Amino acid sequence: MSFILQAAAAVDTTGVSSSDSGFSVLDVIAKGGIVMWPLLILSVISIYYIVERYLYIKKRSKIDSNLVKSVLDKVYNGQMDSASLICEQNSTSLGNVLKAGVDTLGKPIEQVKEALTVQSNIELSTMESRMGYISIISGIAPRLGFVGTIIGVIVIFYSIGQTADISISTISNGLYQKMITSGTGLIVGMVAFLGYNYLLTMVDNFSLYLQKEVLEFIKGINRPV
Repeated sequence: MSFILQAAAAVDTTGVSSSDSGFSVLDVIAKGGIVMWPLLILSVISIYYIVERYLYIKKRSKIDSNLVKSVLDKVYNGQMDSASLICEQNSTSLGNVLKAGVDTLGKPIEQVKEALTVQSNIELSTMESRMGYISIISGIAPRLGFVGTIIGVIVIFYSIGQTADISISTISNGLYQKMITSGTGLIVGMVAFLGYNYLLTMVDNFSLYLQKEVLEFIKGINRPV
């Protein structure tokens, strides 16, 4: 019964002090302990790469349904330089792939296909570059949060051992650290996980579109004029 009264008094005191001083983000970081700093750094890094990769992929994967037709029209008219120029001015991954194919026209069809395939792989790999950092963060952040949880438990038992008291006021610091770090680690990890998979979906969708356009180009250059 005495423990319950002590807990109620501690909660009441905490409520009064929090209403007076407020509860800010800095308070949360401070109560979370040293583990919060690497978690905050990881969150900034993951958000930066998610935004950077999203903008890059969105720019490079723009769809121009008339590009292949325009290039083939120039090829049929023997205007190879104009066909190559159209690809350059397009400034997309599809433009780069078609340019690689146009530049090898006149050689055996297998070499043209190989050039298209190699350039396609280069474009997709470039889109996926740096995404590995996001994937790593999605795995590390929850584990860091778990480390903070363990440290919080250690703080709780250390406080109890020093004071021989198990009141809320004694264990509150450890509980704060335990809950804040584990929650922050999960949030950072989930954001990184969702961002990584969304970007991967964007690349996969564009890969399918790219294959269709390349196939259309190959059919076009094999068709009798």
